Amino acid sequence: MRSPTRLDDTDAQVATDADVDQSVSDETTERLLKGVLIAIAAVIVLGLFAGAAIWALQGDEEPPTPMNAVDVGFLQDMLDHHEQALLISNLYLDNQPDGPAAPYANEVIMFQTRDMGWMRDWLAEEGYQPGAPDRTAMEWMNEPVPVAEMPGMQSPERLQQLADATGAEADLLWFEIMTDHHLGGVHMGDHAAANGARDEIIEFAESVSRNQRIEVVEYEGAMRRLGLTP
Repeated sequence: MRSPTRLDDTDAQVATDADVDQSVSDETTERLLKGVLIAIAAVIVLGLFAGAAIWALQGDEEPPTPMNAVDVGFLQDMLDHHEQALLISNLYLDNQPDGPAAPYANEVIMFQTRDMGWMRDWLAEEGYQPGAPDRTAMEWMNEPVPVAEMPGMQSPERLQQLADATGAEADLLWFEIMTDHHLGGVHMGDHAAANGARDEIIEFAESVSRNQRIEVVEYEGAMRRLGLTP
């Protein structure tokens, strides 16, 4: 009768090594899994702390100061003022799309269209609408006039003159009309900046005055450069 097969020393050592390797592999995997879980937990905790910090900071922010009558009147009137600036520029571009004043006219359209979006949003935030076309404007400056007679606004006859002009006549008219229009805007912006209540509107009014003053100087230089002034 044969005796049961006995593992020799080599076979026993191989079995032992395999068991050790498996144990090491299991321990390594377990450590990696623990590390991943710890990392995930740390990210979640940091996210929660960050969210709480942001919420706390936002909670500390005071709401903006409500607009006063100057802020509201300025925004409503400047909307109409800007709207005519777009009309003036488009009247010029209809006949002179590549004329010397075209880059300036396109700049007016681009920036004042942006401004009009801001002004509508600010009014809507506090429940106001753009002003009615037949209202009395400039009451917030104690200078009540119809909308069409605000400082810098151009008469229908003057606008028609621009619409009919071509060549150098159109170039000169656009620069002259927009200079007058901008100076009216500066007058309005200065008063709003000095007498408004809401910081955003005050800063916007300051920027209107500053930028339109700069543009008036640019127009004067362009007219001289183009030989449009004596």
